[in-house]
Amino acid sequence: MNKKIKLEEAKELAVELALKAAKLLLKKQKKISALKIKNKIAQGLASDADFESEQLIIKGIKKVYPDHFILAEESAYEEFQGEMDQYKFLGEKEWVWIIDPLDGTNNFLSGLDYYGVCISLVHFGNPVMGVVLRPTNGDCFYAIKDKGAHFVKYEKNFLKKSRPIKLKNKKISKNLSQSLLVTGFAIEKGQLFDKEFELFKLMIGKSRGIRRMGSAALDLCYVADGVFDCFWERGLASWDVAAAGIICIEAGVKVTDYEGQKFHPFLPTILAARVPVHNEILSLFGTCL
Repeated sequence: MNKKIKLEEAKELAVELALKAAKLLLKKQKKISALKIKNKIAQGLASDADFESEQLIIKGIKKVYPDHFILAEESAYEEFQGEMDQYKFLGEKEWVWIIDPLDGTNNFLSGLDYYGVCISLVHFGNPVMGVVLRPTNGDCFYAIKDKGAHFVKYEKNFLKKSRPIKLKNKKISKNLSQSLLVTGFAIEKGQLFDKEFELFKLMIGKSRGIRRMGSAALDLCYVADGVFDCFWERGLASWDVAAAGIICIEAGVKVTDYEGQKFHPFLPTILAARVPVHNEILSLFGTCL
């Protein structure tokens, strides 16, 4: 790994930019009716708030790391027109920042408080640092590869923060029937959606319950924190999972695709849960897919 990159400094920058983006989003959400909204084919909605948050973050990163490549949701959509396969070459680049300036845009535009800002740094396709911040309540999750995952709570206006708490790599004894799950659905309807709905029906009958919250990044972070016991979804983009994926892994959550392949942010599916629940779910998926 390039010694010029100090991951702790990169994390501090990511937190700083996420906080600035959070302040912007909170102001924008107070004036939802004034926002211009764009419907991205097969990728949901975007608004002025998404674009302005993204530009704020990109500008901050470029100021410190001018030579790093940046993959950000809205600018990537403009460049690739939703064809995600076109940017899988990024796994060949040494340093890539992956950004979701507003994960949970639909919630945001509806006045709901469940949305986040996601910033990650990826080294040859593998996340080495990730930050996810929930603007509306100050929940902030972050992780550095091999340094563990942490949670810190920011108070109103982000002027003060609580002492960081390490998310423990704890063993659990519960099984699937005792678990609360969280998921999402691909926006495009069709055969894949039907398969996902079959999985949903299977899982709701096997678990304590399922929630559909509307922000994959926050869902994954709350799996890392133990609020939820499992998250799965098909069709997510790298900016949805890069930051939250390393947070889960560093917290001791097992993260793979539906077939058990080791996590990287360009996989078409994701399954995150602690052992033994992960193994139980993976086995069920194998009988259903």
